[in-house]
Amino acid sequence: MNNYDDVARKQPKVLTKKLQKGIPEAIRGSVWQFMCKGKSDEMETTYRALLLRTSTHEKVIQRDLARTFPNHDHFRDANGPGQESLFNVLKAYSVYDPEVGYCQGIAFITGPLLLNMPDEEAFCVLEKLMKSYSFRELYTPTMVGLHLRLFQFDKLLKELFPAISKHLDEHDVKSTMYASQWFMTLFAYRFPLPIVLRIMDILFAQGIESTFKIAFALLKKNQSHLLTLTDLADLLEFLKNGLFDVYVDNVDLLIQDAAGIHISKSKMDRLAAEFELQLAKTHPELLSADALKGENRRLATSLKKLEEQYEALNREHIILARTHLEVQDVKERALQKAEENEVMLAGLKNVLSSERKEAEAQVKEEMDRLAQKNFELTKRNGDLEDQVDRLEALVRAQEKRLKELEITVNVLRGN
Repeated sequence: MNNYDDVARKQPKVLTKKLQKGIPEAIRGSVWQFMCKGKSDEMETTYRALLLRTSTHEKVIQRDLARTFPNHDHFRDANGPGQESLFNVLKAYSVYDPEVGYCQGIAFITGPLLLNMPDEEAFCVLEKLMKSYSFRELYTPTMVGLHLRLFQFDKLLKELFPAISKHLDEHDVKSTMYASQWFMTLFAYRFPLPIVLRIMDILFAQGIESTFKIAFALLKKNQSHLLTLTDLADLLEFLKNGLFDVYVDNVDLLIQDAAGIHISKSKMDRLAAEFELQLAKTHPELLSADALKGENRRLATSLKKLEEQYEALNREHIILARTHLEVQDVKERALQKAEENEVMLAGLKNVLSSERKEAEAQVKEEMDRLAQKNFELTKRNGDLEDQVDRLEALVRAQEKRLKELEITVNVLRGN
């Protein structure tokens, strides 16, 4: 689940074994979407838009809802969420693909999807099954895809189980009488849905060819009983409703038996080419019409991709043009700012030059004043020094006079 693509590429045998044992219910829907690459936000948006439109098939779809899965709890209630979801997806697809419109077989492959994912995701996966898994050709008005599958089925049945093929031919039992429903509903018209889910686990991994393996496993397991039936009605009843009874308690064995039947892709391709040659001879108008419609679909798909690429390029062009204008605007603002800065710098230089001259004049004036003051202080200091010298001389003279007086006093005292 965390790295599905790497596991599928590097460990295909492990993945196949796990799928044969059944995908856990909790993650079945997510794994199906991984396998078919059906997760698409764009397609989900398309689905919501389609729900708002009207379909010419709404009455037929509504009529078939109650009889598609009449015994399943989720789809039994006429006003329940199961039938509402089924109606919405079928209606949306009938609008989305008007050439196919609606066929009851589509309901049988849509129901299992809705049991495992929301409506919008089921619509996306249904679209993948129709186109990528070649289910669409089963439901077109000409049903060329169904005729192809039945042609391949008849050829393979004759090759792999000649006894069964011969027995059915002898009793005029044609594959169109019983096998059509197998391919158009993935056995869901009769088999319990839990079994159909297991079949779809394999389908998403191996493609529509897995339906052949399931069919041949059922026939092989019931061969001995089939060969005992000789009445046309009994044969058809058993082929339509009784084949699965031998596996009812062991679906794992059905999946295991189906895995043991080998049908090469080259053989399927060879039979498809043979079918086209036969169809070109018997019904060339169907082949031509189908080819033209296929070509129209391919051209429409190519046109849509080209339109998407054009829109993407146009959006990119708009973004680039807007970015270019923004860059140009930033560049112009930067140039304007640079010019403003140049003017400001020149102004600052002038101011600085003027202020420098003024500062130099002030400094000179202050130095002259300080020099004059220093001169005056120096002169005053000299005067003070002269005065000090005179005072010191006077003090010395007074001291000398004092000593002389002391001597005179001592003489007078007779000392």
